[in-house]
Amino acid sequence: MATATLAILPPIYSPFLDEQCGKIDAKGVSWEGYQRAKLVSAEEVNLLKTLERQPKSQRAATFATQGSTYAKLYIDLLRKLQKVDTVQAVLVGISNMLADPTNLPLFHNLSQQSDAKSDDPYGPLIKCLSLQDEFVLLEALRIMAILVSTDPKPVPEGCIGPLVDALAKLTNANPSPARDLAIQVLGAILGSRQIRKAAWEHDSLLSGLIKALKANPSPQLQYWIILCFWEMSFEQYVAEAADKRFDLIALFAEVARTAAKEKVTRVVMATLRNLLNLAPDANINSMLVQKLLPLVKSFSTRKWSDDEVVDDIKYLKDELEERLANLTTFDEYASEVESGHLSWSPTHESEDFWKENVEKIRFENKGRVVKQLVALLSSSRDPLVLAVAVHDIGQFIKYGDDGARKMVNDLNGKIKVMELMSHESGDVKYQALLTDAFSESFRFSV
Repeated sequence: MATATLAILPPIYSPFLDEQCGKIDAKGVSWEGYQRAKLVSAEEVNLLKTLERQPKSQRAATFATQGSTYAKLYIDLLRKLQKVDTVQAVLVGISNMLADPTNLPLFHNLSQQSDAKSDDPYGPLIKCLSLQDEFVLLEALRIMAILVSTDPKPVPEGCIGPLVDALAKLTNANPSPARDLAIQVLGAILGSRQIRKAAWEHDSLLSGLIKALKANPSPQLQYWIILCFWEMSFEQYVAEAADKRFDLIALFAEVARTAAKEKVTRVVMATLRNLLNLAPDANINSMLVQKLLPLVKSFSTRKWSDDEVVDDIKYLKDELEERLANLTTFDEYASEVESGHLSWSPTHESEDFWKENVEKIRFENKGRVVKQLVALLSSSRDPLVLAVAVHDIGQFIKYGDDGARKMVNDLNGKIKVMELMSHESGDVKYQALLTDAFSESFRFSV
């Protein structure tokens, strides 16, 4: 997976919308009534009735000669009509046209016409998102996904916010076909850098994606969600912040370990490759702590049907092996603390490690490791992480001098350890009591 291109994006799948489109198309609309109400012109009615009288097999010929006229007609109707059943019919008409990809430029080029609005074709479609009808909402989103993902021009800025807001609301809804379609739509439009930026800045949208991924969804939904993050990961600012913001590497590594479909593994590996390639310093620690190297080594022995996943796995394996070979035991420990994923690995309980490295822990990068350990006492909710962090602070005090004790106290570590003495986890409570016992200064110094 080299670039976020339309070629790799799956089609937007919605049996519900397909069924509804068929029913609405068969029902038709009494356009003459709208003409009498002066909502549509006689010319517009004539165009609509001409199309309605034709079998679907003949409409392609009509669009070949009058396609730009019909594209403009449909968008103009969306702008001025409000009644739900009429808007539904117009959306179905647009979908029928877009079923033939050669008609896409007819909509893309609307904004270049002399009498067009600057937000055509998107402004009238955005208007549909506020109508209280599920079909209108979802079909408008599906149409916009098709248009945005194929439009060589930027999307009008004023349309991006409402579009992303609508997707965020659906993505945070209970599991449903509507939620799944919204995630598919998002995946389709994230090829646009404008949309990637807006999506990354929309906390509710991203938290909805993470929540859905953690809920053990179907392999297909897993794929759609991870595809969204893969597309965003082509941006440097995303690659640098994604793991810190969402603990993404741990989540994706677990998905890869249990993935039932090759395409899920493929898009996970492609995303992790982007993170390592674009922002190695921000992501290498978490990758090593999450045992990503053993995982990709095991993957490298498997048979894969896709050459791109083979290439991504090889890249990750080679890069992680090279970086791991250059790490000392202290570097590995610092990487673990930096990642925030602490576990009872042998280093934590090695007396030799603490004797040999206590001064380095205190002075390396101005005591960054100690600062991170103390910070974890407030930021983490994981009892395992808390227990190991408190234990390591105790070891730092035990094997350090008065300067080590003062450093912990100056960081308010004493207060945080004392607070954990009443933690509901017995292991956390035990480690906090043990750490407190290592030094009288911890009990009595201010």
